[in-house]
Amino acid sequence: MSIICFNEVHFTYPGSETETLKGINLNIEEGSFVAVLGHNGSGKSTLAKHMNSILVPDSGTVTVAGIDTADENRILDVRSTVGMVFQNPDNQIVANVVEEDVAFAPENLGIPSEEIRTRVDDALARVGMTEFARHAPHLLSGGQKQRVAIAGVIAMRPRIIVLDEPTAMLDPQGRREVVSTVEHLCRDTGITAVLITHHMDECVNADRLIVMSAGQIIADGKPSEVFSQVELMDKEGLTVPETVRLMYDLNSRGFSLPLGVTGMKDCAQFVKTALMN
Repeated sequence: MSIICFNEVHFTYPGSETETLKGINLNIEEGSFVAVLGHNGSGKSTLAKHMNSILVPDSGTVTVAGIDTADENRILDVRSTVGMVFQNPDNQIVANVVEEDVAFAPENLGIPSEEIRTRVDDALARVGMTEFARHAPHLLSGGQKQRVAIAGVIAMRPRIIVLDEPTAMLDPQGRREVVSTVEHLCRDTGITAVLITHHMDECVNADRLIVMSAGQIIADGKPSEVFSQVELMDKEGLTVPETVRLMYDLNSRGFSLPLGVTGMKDCAQFVKTALMN
């Protein structure tokens, strides 16, 4: 069942002569982990901002859980359904103690104190930050801060979490922490997760990979299916997994290997078998 639906969505930023979204049609299934990949200027962050009424279409419609995001009377409903996590966690952290920061949004929603305590404990446990509950956020690493920001969002109990390049300011370890957290959230809780990124390696374990370029969707499918379109990815200046690149290069030398293999062990087995024949 689709929980996010884009129907012929067009959008142009005020003062610009170029459309940022050009007739987007997209349905996202509830409970899925979807990665959206593309370079800066591809329209992926603009797509994300349409999912919780930060932006609304110039024409066409976006619905979230059946709610039209352009309905000004339903904006709070949309934003209660869709939690957003942005690039810089420092911009989302507002308290001096981790658990107080996670409690901030539920408090503003008027949630009873006992329920807030439960939600905070649960949210910190889900992002692996329970032991840091009484710590000062400014003393945490970038990856830990971003996990606290995610905890603050999931404490609101949204059905969808949209992460707009949440690893852009992190080192490789922080990136791995955040992406692993998102993946486990989706698998363990059934929350719908939409990850906006320009890092190929963050998309490998998604249920679905969408590639955007110049305001349009140019590829959409399982990561293995999308990454197997090596020429398209090369044309867009986007990388593919090393396993896919190896298979592609071997095929150009006369082999016939499957391109959609992203696991190292599987790749090694296919190559071994091909070389032995």
